[in-house]
Amino acid sequence: MLAFCDFDGTIATDDVTDLILNRFALPAWRDIEMRWEAGAINSAECMREQVRLIRAERDEIDEFLEQVEIDPGFSDFKKYCDRSGIEVVIVSDGVDHFIRRVLALNGVSCARIIANRLIVTEAGFDLAFPHGRAGCRVAAGVCKCAVLKGTGRHIFVGDGRSDFCAARRAAMVFAKGKLAAYCRREAIPHAVYADFFDVLDMTISLAGSPLPPFQPIPLSQQP
Repeated sequence: MLAFCDFDGTIATDDVTDLILNRFALPAWRDIEMRWEAGAINSAECMREQVRLIRAERDEIDEFLEQVEIDPGFSDFKKYCDRSGIEVVIVSDGVDHFIRRVLALNGVSCARIIANRLIVTEAGFDLAFPHGRAGCRVAAGVCKCAVLKGTGRHIFVGDGRSDFCAARRAAMVFAKGKLAAYCRREAIPHAVYADFFDVLDMTISLAGSPLPPFQPIPLSQQP
């Protein structure tokens, strides 16, 4: 079984890219964000334009990332998956270097991290999109639908807008925040979680069970 996990707002308690932009980017990054929210540009275009506005050395960014917190239950969840033969795959529309750095600082390693690639240039920073797809419905830098397609028995853990399409392909969805609201609205079976301790408990209960189907947790039982 595979466990696909989003990173920003899911494993990391905050959106790490936003933290970096807020600390190191020129103020125009917020105008770019507004253009994306208004639908004037797509997700990949937004990310690339914003990353190009970062004004910092990589060492400065690495030091800043020491402040980023991860979900307190993720380490236990990862250890359980390692013992149980469940591969944890991070699939994020964030930045690969930020993800690897934060995980390393917290003593966690993942063999597969699918994310946008940070490039160091003479002018500063840029992004490459090795996991993009021309037909992606949301034109994201990482097409999560394409990543999950054909992966068989798997779960998906997410929290936000970039996870919407993935939730439709996952055999079992753990959701919070905007993703949980989307799943309720679209009648997508899911379990609501507060942290990875919840995900761990529910994953243990699912071990050896057929996927799908899985019934969503009643609203009265949601955190």
